[in-house]
Amino acid sequence: MTHIQQLEKLLNVKIVEDWNPNVELQIYTQSTADGYEVYVITNGEEQIYWEDDLYYYEPSFDDIISRIEEIETYDDDPAVIYCSDIEQFFNEYEVEDYIEQNKDEEND
Repeated sequence: MTHIQQLEKLLNVKIVEDWNPNVELQIYTQSTADGYEVYVITNGEEQIYWEDDLYYYEPSFDDIISRIEEIETYDDDPAVIYCSDIEQFFNEYEVEDYIEQNKDEEND
């Protein structure tokens, strides 16, 4: 099982790189009109909260995990998360460290 699959199981999510606007969370980069790259973590493009969802610098792994943990699910189906670049936002070492620190929760 890959580190991403382990993280998905632990958090009860499915992380996909295929664009789909009907997901619980979107993580991606966006270019500004003047050529800068910004980072977006939002619950939906139609409701971007600029002060909470837009990052000038790449968000930390902890910021991303916090946003994932805020997702409310009402059944056993995993929450679907769109991520434009899984390798960029979910660093293998940080994911493995998170899994190690939280593996007891997986068994609950």
